[in-house]
Parts: sequence; C-alpha cells; structure tokens
Amino acid sequence: MLFCYLDESGSTGSRLDDPAQPYHYLVAVMVREDRVSLLSERLDDLAANAPTTSSLEEYHGQEMFSGEGPWEGVEPHVRVGEYAKALSVIAKVGAYIAHASINKPALADRGARMSPHLHALQFLTEKIEAWVKSSGDPRCQLALLVADQNHQEEQYAFELIREMNRSGGPIGASIGIATTTDHVVDSVYFTPSERSRGIQLADLVAFILNRRDRDLEASSSGPSVRAVKRMYMTLIDPQVITWRERWPS
Repeated sequence: MLFCYLDESGSTGSRLDDPAQPYHYLVAVMVREDRVSLLSERLDDLAANAPTTSSLEEYHGQEMFSGEGPWEGVEPHVRVGEYAKALSVIAKVGAYIAHASINKPALADRGARMSPHLHALQFLTEKIEAWVKSSGDPRCQLALLVADQNHQEEQYAFELIREMNRSGGPIGASIGIATTTDHVVDSVYFTPSERSRGIQLADLVAFILNRRDRDLEASSSGPSVRAVKRMYMTLIDPQVITWRERWPS
C-alpha cells in the first residue's frame, strides 16, 4: 500500500480574492507502507537535533522560512539548511510527490460552488489514482489518503472521496469523464498533523511550491528566492511523479 500524506499551502477558506494568496496548492508525499516508519524516524532524528530555540514538535514551512515559533532568532542560512535536510528525507526513503493547484481568482470568475481545497483534492486524487493504476510495483497498488484532522473541510473531503469511489468526482461527471477511484482505499484518513511526520513533510513541499511560483510571477530576487529555487530544483522536482496543471488555466 502507498500512504499518501496530504497538506496544502495558500488556503484562504472561502475568500478567493486575497492578492497575497492567489493560488491554492495541495501536495501528496507518497511513501510505501514498509518505509513509513523510516520516514518518521529520519524526521524525528532531525527534529531532535534541530538548532531551534525551543523543542521542535512539528515542522511548518512558513515558520521555518520566516523564522517564527521555535525558529525565531535562528539565522536564515541555518533555517534553510535544516529545511533542505528535512526535504532530503523524501528521496532517502524512496517517496514520491504529487501536486495540484487552483487559480482562485479564475475559480471565482467561473462562479464555482466547491471550495478551492475540494477542487484540488479531486484533481490530486485523480492523478494519484491514475499513477497507482499504471504502477508496476505490486506494493503500490492501493493508496491511502492521510490528511490533517484539523482541516475546516474535513467532512466535505471525506464525502468527496467517498463519492469518487462510487461514481467519480463531480467535475467532469456532467460530460462523461468522471474518474472512479478504484485504487484509493475507502476515503480520507484524518489525523492531527503534529502526530504525522508525513503530513509535515507535505507541508514543507507545499510551501516551497507556493513560494516559488509567487517569486517567479513577481520576478523577485535575493538570497531567499535563490534558496527556494535551489530546494525546488534539487529536492522536490526530481521526486514529482505526477501533477495537475493549475486550474482554471
């Protein structure tokens, strides 16, 4: 079985016109069940030895990059180094990355009823389904989605995946292109992010994807921009095995 740990970046709830967060990103860090413990152990070791000002209970991309919470007062180059160490665990345990993103202003123009998060969840789940279906690895023929228990749309997400298991997602169903999720186990399993190193790793990836695209669109420059680009190119992009182009385009 493949454990697919989900987290997001750029969420503004029902508000679609926040100029600082125009895109909603949803990321899956996917790891075989026989390597789940190894992923947790690697991040536990890094967290135990992190040069933070207080105990590091949970990894958050925003905190690490901005020097907040337990990272307050830690030099930027040190924080970037620790961020890169955490991301390097993905390749070290043979995990994969999948992602989807939503253009919130364009979504508002369409008058869409579902939230950006649920749109992204449908698209990402369809991509995971297609990849698992085509995988030749007998240990990756089923996928279990694991997400943060504290998400405000937990029940809606649960119902969406159940619907996709039965008849496919709502987007595309009206024109006969709905994809049923035959290789996704039941629905979404929810657990607190502080108890899941996999969800925390997905958070780190989602933050970098979000920040990278905003830097590109703003033509930003400087050390932080170069750090984001370097981590994306060396630690994230090589592990991406499937993704959904931003929607609506």
